[in-house]
Amino acid sequence: MSCTRSTRARRLPARERYCERSGRSESWCRSVPHGGVCGSRCLAPAVLLVELLQAGRRRSLRPKATDRLAGVRRGTSLRPVAAAFVCFGVFWGTWAVSVLDIKATLGVSNGAFGLVLSVALLAAAAANVVAGPLSERWGTGRTLAGALAGWGLLIILASTLHAAVIFGSVLVGVIALGGAIDVVMNVAATAALGQRPGHLVRFHALFNAGAVAGALATGLVSRFADVSWRWIWLAVGLTALALAQWCGRVLLPAGTVGERHGPLAALRTIRREHLIVLAIAFATAAMVEGGIDTWGVLFLRRQLASGLLVGAVAYAVGQSVATLARLTLGPAAGSLGAARGVGLGAALAAAGLVLMASVDSVFLAGVGLVAAAAGVSVCWPLLLARASTAHNRPALVVSGVTSVGYLGFVFGPTIVGLLAQNLGLRAGLAALALAASLVAAGASR
Repeated sequence: MSCTRSTRARRLPARERYCERSGRSESWCRSVPHGGVCGSRCLAPAVLLVELLQAGRRRSLRPKATDRLAGVRRGTSLRPVAAAFVCFGVFWGTWAVSVLDIKATLGVSNGAFGLVLSVALLAAAAANVVAGPLSERWGTGRTLAGALAGWGLLIILASTLHAAVIFGSVLVGVIALGGAIDVVMNVAATAALGQRPGHLVRFHALFNAGAVAGALATGLVSRFADVSWRWIWLAVGLTALALAQWCGRVLLPAGTVGERHGPLAALRTIRREHLIVLAIAFATAAMVEGGIDTWGVLFLRRQLASGLLVGAVAYAVGQSVATLARLTLGPAAGSLGAARGVGLGAALAAAGLVLMASVDSVFLAGVGLVAAAAGVSVCWPLLLARASTAHNRPALVVSGVTSVGYLGFVFGPTIVGLLAQNLGLRAGLAALALAASLVAAGASR
């Protein structure tokens, strides 16, 4: 039960050497007795002798070729990250269906609600900037575990609150920490799959699958069991706490200790790597995706007077199509190229939004929501894969691009909210369609 280092780890600088069982740096293993982690006192100082004596046993610990969630480095795993993607999707699926009820809890107008969301997402963008350097310094496992623990506690707290001001404050914290989780998950996934864009697109389908589950669960329990969305949030919070424990025990891709960077290193990286234009496209696509998630179901429920279950089903169908799109288009993404894939997806999203804004039929508007959700779903992972090409530790690149991308989430709710307040929700959807068209046009250049 002793600890060993991988062959690759010996070629890395001393700060990146790690214990396969504890996931900690070698210096930590040498200085701290940690039998509860490794099963015995760590033998890191005698690691060369251990490797000679246990060569056969080490071979048995190698990930099998059929293990599709195994990381690029021996001893790493993407399974906790996959579970975190699903949990994150469940939360946002619940959000999309319950947004009208959450808005009622706050007791604000469309414009004020958009402003609240913008403040929350601005905090999430700031968390993006900080989470990248922390992932590089501490490793993805430790950073993701801390973010999930804090996020889970805040969600549990929010599920019990009814006072508008306190609930709004906690909601800002939930969305802000969600931004940190988003970055760290993507850092780990991109470190393992960034050189295979098709696989990265398919991996992101886990988020959509979680969104489907969250939307359907919320709609069904609200319609037939008269159970509030708060119970779904409570379950998500408890799951996040369990995932935090799992991430803390397993070595994730890019999970070893790295270099120390300042809080603004991620933003400097995208300028140095000439990724500013790509980051702007990322922000515009994020604006469209966030607008569809937040205002699409709200449009069906309020403007077209459909019930919560109808909105939930329409959103769930849209996310199901997005899941299938990511799964089926994933293998072809590498051959199509990121630019063409983003262009086609953004064009489909624009067409769906135009359809929603121009019809009075609930069925046709639902079809538009499905098309918009499916089209925009391929943009995020393809742009992320393009940005992180040739980076084995993509924490700073992913953090920088994502933080700029979150600005789309920041301004999107405000723009759509103000347009909805003064001109109606159809005008807000038309603005999102225009933004999607700009992404499609930019990708074709």
